[in-house]
Amino acid sequence: MLLLLQLPLILNPGYLSFDELQWWARADVPVLGDLPWLAWTDLRTFQYRPLTFNLWLLLAHALAAHAYAMHAVFVLLGTFNALLLAACVRTAGARRGTAAVAAVAFVLSPYVAYTHGWTGTLADLLVLLFGMLGARALLGACAVRAGSIALLLALLVAAALLAKESAVVLPALWLIVAATRCGLRRALLLVAPAALVAAAYLAPRIPVLWTSEAGSHGYAWALANIPSRITEYALYPWLPPLFEIGPTLGKSMFRIAFAALCAGAVLAALLRTHWRPAATWLLLCTIALAPVLVLARSFDQYAYLASAAGIGVVAFTWQRSDGIARALLLAAATVSSIHGVQVMLRMQEVGAIEQRFHGDLIAVLERSALPVRIVPARIGDAWMLERWIDYVPSYRGVSLTGRFTVGAAQAGVITLTMQPDGALAAGPSATRH
Repeated sequence: MLLLLQLPLILNPGYLSFDELQWWARADVPVLGDLPWLAWTDLRTFQYRPLTFNLWLLLAHALAAHAYAMHAVFVLLGTFNALLLAACVRTAGARRGTAAVAAVAFVLSPYVAYTHGWTGTLADLLVLLFGMLGARALLGACAVRAGSIALLLALLVAAALLAKESAVVLPALWLIVAATRCGLRRALLLVAPAALVAAAYLAPRIPVLWTSEAGSHGYAWALANIPSRITEYALYPWLPPLFEIGPTLGKSMFRIAFAALCAGAVLAALLRTHWRPAATWLLLCTIALAPVLVLARSFDQYAYLASAAGIGVVAFTWQRSDGIARALLLAAATVSSIHGVQVMLRMQEVGAIEQRFHGDLIAVLERSALPVRIVPARIGDAWMLERWIDYVPSYRGVSLTGRFTVGAAQAGVITLTMQPDGALAAGPSATRH
């Protein structure tokens, strides 16, 4: 059923952005041995993610030319995470039906739909995978085999940190999960080795992460960004049909008020049951988002871990909720799920446009040695062009470097217009839509 709900993501014929196109170009080599593997020991690099990047090279080499297969792998991995979430909720004491609904609500969340649908989110999928495995181990065996569980958590956080820097929050999340099952003292003993691993990872990495590129729109950071980021992450799930989180605060006051009402409904429903689930929900979501709240921009996939934590708390609290609380939660979940489906359909639409665009572009470049200038027929589609040309050296073996631009008209340059469906046609016209 979970796979059926995500069928639009699997049946996506193309890709969203330059990330996966860049890795496809890097992995487009004749044999596996020629792949440009990343070093496992270079702790000085800003994005130290050797597990993610080397696995991504393997996947791109094997599957990137077959978009359906590539998307299917990501959806399958995401679905396994959803099943792990259901298993955690069930082990924590929720009914089987509640756990199943939690898995459905998870895959239909707009944050999760975006993460499962964009094949540039392998790091986030892996971090949640290791995080959920640790949570499942804690919930299922908190009273026995303390040494084995502690060792397992240390290994899991080490693997997660090889996938993405944000995994440093996993020990804190596990501590809260364990404390609810076996008390704070035993929880500290279980999680301490994992926390030591995270601290050992941070020691050489803090100078690199602290001096993240100030000019980078994605990684520049400041404490003053925290209020805006918290607001965006809190409101976005209830702003259908918004595709990406970035423009959240630019929406109308009516839409923002509606989203705030939905977020408030979830908190009010949890408070009707008891203050503890409400506090746990806020605390887990905040910790899960902590590494990215200082950044200059919000991104959908950054809330993937927080989505699992938040939905898990709500599902665990469900059976103790009264009728009013359940009505509030159902209403909020319905809006979020509608938004998630819209994100899925938009992801598929953009992928189809990308496939058609690059197909036509390659045909043009193979016929002519002249550089090409491309303009969108609709100004609102310019963001797609910008993402598809950033630092992508080649596509299906055809070199793109220096061969086309999106910019002002020049002498001796062929001008083509990208139509709304991605097809390229002669002519420089553009309209505002």
